[in-house]
Amino acid sequence: MAMNNRPLRAGGRSIGLLVLIVLVAGIVGSVVSYFMAGVFPHGPVRDFFFKSLAIGIPTFTVSLGFATLTLGLSFAVTTVAALLVVLAVYLWYKF
Repeated sequence: MAMNNRPLRAGGRSIGLLVLIVLVAGIVGSVVSYFMAGVFPHGPVRDFFFKSLAIGIPTFTVSLGFATLTLGLSFAVTTVAALLVVLAVYLWYKF
């Protein structure tokens, strides 16, 4: 059986491009959140938009005696970063 070597696509668009857009939007959103948090005064609005929420798998360690393996994955998500990611995905689908 022959393997299909065409790139994965959704609606004529590359999924790889979507992943790149989501990563860039998340990074830009985090940077914008970091810099804008210094401008806003302390209060509930600042906490809502610029406080990060840690989402992920906590680290765990496996010790085999001769080697130790530590694994974990965590994302720090802010409201601004999430909004930029949603906007980027919407624009990807729209255009």
